[in-house]
Amino acid sequence: MTLFVDKSRDLPGLAARLARAERVYLDTEFESSRAGTQLSLLQISTAEEIFLIDALRLTDLGPLAGPLGRADVEWVVHAGLQDVALLVERLDLKQRARVFDTQVAWGLTSAEPSVSLAYLKFKLLGIRSGKAHQADDWRQRPLPASQLAYAAEDVEHLPALFAALVARLEAKERVEIAYEASREALWPEPDAPGGLRLEDFRNAWQLDPSSQAALRYLIEWYEALSPDARAEAPEPKALLSIAGRLPENERELARIKGVPRRFAERSGRALTGELMRRTAQATAADFVPIDPPPYATFEDVRLDAWLGTVRAELAAELQIAPELLLPGRVLRRLRASLVQLRDLSAALATLEGFRAKLLPEPVQRLSRTLPPPLARG
Repeated sequence: MTLFVDKSRDLPGLAARLARAERVYLDTEFESSRAGTQLSLLQISTAEEIFLIDALRLTDLGPLAGPLGRADVEWVVHAGLQDVALLVERLDLKQRARVFDTQVAWGLTSAEPSVSLAYLKFKLLGIRSGKAHQADDWRQRPLPASQLAYAAEDVEHLPALFAALVARLEAKERVEIAYEASREALWPEPDAPGGLRLEDFRNAWQLDPSSQAALRYLIEWYEALSPDARAEAPEPKALLSIAGRLPENERELARIKGVPRRFAERSGRALTGELMRRTAQATAADFVPIDPPPYATFEDVRLDAWLGTVRAELAAELQIAPELLLPGRVLRRLRASLVQLRDLSAALATLEGFRAKLLPEPVQRLSRTLPPPLARG
């Protein structure tokens, strides 16, 4: 049964029905523009019923926050990063739901990290879906019956897809890994900022003693900022330009690319004043000559090739899409650990989550036939 909900008086009853569901299947229709992303329609299935909620006419979806934001409810979505973000914002949810993304789950049992819902329905359920309303404007009202039916179809088959994917995952003992990988994809955590160092600035070798002292101070200053203060401060890459220019006042500071004008107006006088004091106090003994770092080395070339080969071999062995198994950000962290620690076991120990469980043993096994370049001397 499919119900179209476009009246506020119907939301409390809908919320009561959803409160009994242990698992909900979700999708959204939205329109993006320069002004932002506007949620137009919310589709929810409980496997027995489908609800199409008009998110344009219903400006307050608050009654749904309770049932959808429960600690014991599970969300099933397909490629749901945008859907989850829209729902969290619109419902003002404070708690993260347990999520299962069918696209992520498919990538954990195939070489394909990013597939459409229509493709997945055909591959797993043998259902061919049309594209008649794919390019429709979901802000237009009233929504015709055919467009509503198209929207309902997006969640109609999610229960069957979920069951088929869980069966595939169970065969590989990866059901919990699918939830973990879905959480990583749909509730992404920002990478913890690493501490800035002089060596992080590629052209720091060109600085004279005064400018090097200025950059050391700017790094110290930036590292002491709170996350909120960093959001308003110059970008880290702008610190090198500030050190090289040595602005004496807020007006000169504001002329440097990467320095927000508002920051220069509010904090420029204090920053440039301390900058001048620090550089005046610097001595020749404080200066550390730096050699220019190479743009590339053959060790870099070999290491990158080795990591690419290992990722491909692991993906084929474990039957997981490479982009899910070792996405770029994880691969970069692993590479940095290898370069810093010069030891494969120690670098693998830095992996987290499901990768810490899945990868060390097969990587160590592969390294017997494909030794990492750093281990070759």
